[in-house]
Amino acid sequence: MSKTMSAAAAGLAIVLTDAPAIGEAVKDSHGPGLVETMMATQSHHAKLWLAGNARNWELAEYQVDELKEGLEDAAKHIPDYKGVPVGSMIESLMLPPIVEVESAIKARDREKFAVAFDKATAACNTCHVGANRGFIVIQRPATSAFPNQSFAPKRK
Repeated sequence: MSKTMSAAAAGLAIVLTDAPAIGEAVKDSHGPGLVETMMATQSHHAKLWLAGNARNWELAEYQVDELKEGLEDAAKHIPDYKGVPVGSMIESLMLPPIVEVESAIKARDREKFAVAFDKATAACNTCHVGANRGFIVIQRPATSAFPNQSFAPKRK
């Protein structure tokens, strides 16, 4: 075997050694950042209110699950953001009020839902203040930013 062929074979062996096995998932080293995650969180927060306020409990249950999942992913994948302990703040400030929202949804109780939702919203703002982002203020949506989606419960 010539020196050129030997060098090419050695280079190919190194590349193949570092390549993922067939069928093995390739890990994305750069997933969504905190800003992108929080934009999705804000969307789920708004849709959660619109669904719960309309007593569409099935949609509200879906939205609270998506909201919780997104926050858990942020806590796991972005535990620290510019020196702010995002992961522990999410776990201690955000997740407990979400449990109350889930409970109100399961009870199909509009009044408990509103109280729990407001607590979760206040927790968002407490987290923003703690992260030196107090200028980001979350509130109940006054109108829907989703004109192409109905939030009314599906008629049976």
